[in-house]
Amino acid sequence: MPDTIDRRYLGALKCVDRATGFHLTRAIKIEAQQARFYRNHSSLYVIQEAPGMEQYTRVFKPVPGEPAIGSVAVTVQLSDPLNQYLPRRLQINLPRDADPAHREHEDSLFNPVLVKLYAAPNANLMANWSTVRVSIIRSSDESDEEPVPGALLRVVKTEDDFVLSSGLSDQRGEALVIVPGVPITQFADEADGDDDDDEPAPVVISEIPARLEVSLPANPVWPVDPDELELNHSSNLVKSENLTLRTGRMEKRTIQLT
Repeated sequence: MPDTIDRRYLGALKCVDRATGFHLTRAIKIEAQQARFYRNHSSLYVIQEAPGMEQYTRVFKPVPGEPAIGSVAVTVQLSDPLNQYLPRRLQINLPRDADPAHREHEDSLFNPVLVKLYAAPNANLMANWSTVRVSIIRSSDESDEEPVPGALLRVVKTEDDFVLSSGLSDQRGEALVIVPGVPITQFADEADGDDDDDEPAPVVISEIPARLEVSLPANPVWPVDPDELELNHSSNLVKSENLTLRTGRMEKRTIQLT
């Protein structure tokens, strides 16, 4: 009679590209103090062990009542061996909810934690992507300039304030925001023309008005946790500039903070 081997796992991480949402199936390096992961055949990073979860992993049934769901915070650092994505931090709240009736919930054990990786400035680009390359510096005068790492940059559609994409500045203050899916042409809104009745509004347009928003926490720690930056973007907003997006075109900006 074959032996039955039961193992309790604590959850899984699913790494995706922030700009495209594509699942990254190649290896990403994951580090966490006293925590263990393994990469399965679906390119999910399964959490085998974590500090504070020893009793939880030793008992299979019934599910232990302690620690409480989400009460143990584990900090994880991810990095890309190919340097196409910037390193980032992530906080995972364990244990995940193991109730099958709650499997549709975001904190369910049956759903992997979605981890968005942000493009490095040297990331490979597709010819039809719209991109924004930004240098962020802090200066008190022209002779004293310092790069600003750990800033969050959002590209927002002017028409409806929809966030098209976002990126991060690296330790050199350089950032790349990739905006895929900008149409070559699209039907223009009736309000896009001049107010002069003699100048009819264009039927189609090939550019999208947008704005670049830059936010920066008071004391950024590298690598940053972009989930936290995204959550606090509005309160940490330090700069905003208008720009125009077009398929296959790269916009370049230098943001100077004081």
